[in-house]
Amino acid sequence: MNITMIPLADLKPNSRNVRLHSAKQLEEYKRSVSKFGQTKAIVIDEDNTILIGNGLYDAMKALGMTEAACFVKAGMSEHDKLKMMMADNKIYSLGVDNLEAIEGIIAELGGVKDFDIPGYDSDLLETLTFDPIEADDFMGGYGVLDS
Repeated sequence: MNITMIPLADLKPNSRNVRLHSAKQLEEYKRSVSKFGQTKAIVIDEDNTILIGNGLYDAMKALGMTEAACFVKAGMSEHDKLKMMMADNKIYSLGVDNLEAIEGIIAELGGVKDFDIPGYDSDLLETLTFDPIEADDFMGGYGVLDS
């Protein structure tokens, strides 16, 4: 697989993208790119039309980035491009979270209190590491209105 750096200005968002990107998702995409950089290539056709990675493109553009790592998928029929776009989005959504693995990672990160993870609410993650006394203290004010 050949990855090529291409100016964002040369890429064409796909008007037939099958995934809608909420403002929240784009904010989290931006947090991720800011924290980790671009971690996966945008897949484009030989005309620079984005086939996979429209949300990543939007986030990178909003951050003022000027180029992206792209994989050019050339020689595909228009029907196969559409099928690939649909498959990429659907296959991803078929996965489920491995809660046991997440729990282990949260426990490990709890030791250093570093819950800045794009896509997750850091305050919520921190509550998952509370011992029973901390949980009681945290929940003690639940439902009480400030006067």
